[in-house]
Amino acid sequence: MIMNNKIYNFYALLCIDKESEKKIANILKNKCGVSEKYIQRGMHLTIYHGMCRLPGIKLSTTYEIIKANVNETRFMVMAPGGENFRKYINPTKHPVGIRLTKRNIAIPRILELRRSIYKHENQTPIKNWKQKTSDWKNAFGSSHYQAHMTIIRPGSNVNKKLTVLGNIFRKELKNIYFRKFEIKERIKLE
Repeated sequence: MIMNNKIYNFYALLCIDKESEKKIANILKNKCGVSEKYIQRGMHLTIYHGMCRLPGIKLSTTYEIIKANVNETRFMVMAPGGENFRKYINPTKHPVGIRLTKRNIAIPRILELRRSIYKHENQTPIKNWKQKTSDWKNAFGSSHYQAHMTIIRPGSNVNKKLTVLGNIFRKELKNIYFRKFEIKERIKLE
């Protein structure tokens, strides 16, 4: 008899609005030379990721407008250590995204949303828990939290010097807006 293990993942996502996603896509395509097929759809920030259910949290979708200033964003490779240039990390082979710096005007609200979720961890005994989640630490996955989102898929023809793209991006776009906060789960059979 074969038994399937269930892998549970819990997410709190802050989704970018359609107009901001369209503007980002246009800049990447028309100003940065990124082929349209490599531009991410459904761009979002992961506010919280966990691997167990948290008491008191219900799956839900709420709407509000959260403004982020693009001058306080930085391009990064979505790989361990990818927030800083590393010769051994090739941006064309990994997803590329932007991270919001701690000075970004959206960070206070992002942290409020994050706290509204991680405060429920204290009520749950978690197996193999390396640390408790806080504003800038994660109990699961990467130990440090950074507000970031993928905007370019792997395999793109992106310029390996991401500062070039970042400079273009910040010159062309002033603000982006997040509009939907979604709490959802995914159960996968292993």
